[in-house]
Amino acid sequence: MTSTADQPEIPVHEGQEAIEQAYAEAEREGVPFVAIERYENGYAFTYDLLPAGRRLTPAILAEVKTRLTSELEDIVGDGELATAEVGKSVSDSLGHVSVLASEAAARRVAHAVAPVVLDQTNWTEA
Repeated sequence: MTSTADQPEIPVHEGQEAIEQAYAEAEREGVPFVAIERYENGYAFTYDLLPAGRRLTPAILAEVKTRLTSELEDIVGDGELATAEVGKSVSDSLGHVSVLASEAAARRVAHAVAPVVLDQTNWTEA
């Protein structure tokens, strides 16, 4: 059903302007927006399938939620990836996790869910 063998390269965008430009490019190309975002107070991981006109199937959404919860529990419990408070919002077309204290923590989240989110066999039309 899902494959994590191929880890996609997740870009890091710094600042609101860079994020907005990257999102606009995804919209122009009709592809998902997936990125690590760097802000003054930390990092975030975001996926948005709407630029591609897609959403996750219900079963895959449940898998993404499970993977994300597990990874965030590991990050919060890892003293080397200390973070104050992490919030998450996950739906069939959009997911956002913030504020992560480091790029390493954001990459862990991205690598836990991006391969599933970006697997086109897990999509349906939006």
